[in-house]
Amino acid sequence: MKVAGVLEQAKLAAEDHFKYARFVQNAEMLNDDTDAIPDGEQLSAYQACWFELEIVNALALDEWESDGRPADWATTWTERYKKDAEDLITNLCAILRQQ
Repeated sequence: MKVAGVLEQAKLAAEDHFKYARFVQNAEMLNDDTDAIPDGEQLSAYQACWFELEIVNALALDEWESDGRPADWATTWTERYKKDAEDLITNLCAILRQQ
């Protein structure tokens, strides 16, 4: 996935933990695309932000699995993870738009 695709996906990525997990996975692919983020300083900022995105993702998915993988987990996502996810998504998008 290219930068434009990640930026587009970011618009809805915090709606639920499934969309967020897909977003984090797709955003990770930019790390291997040397043309996507050619500037070293920007790449370092991207990698640091992506790592934080992954931490929130891991915590949310672990809790969801511990809760028995409920079909409706929206309340927990919103109360515990959504704000952090939105902030990190905003930060990642700002980094990617610096090109």
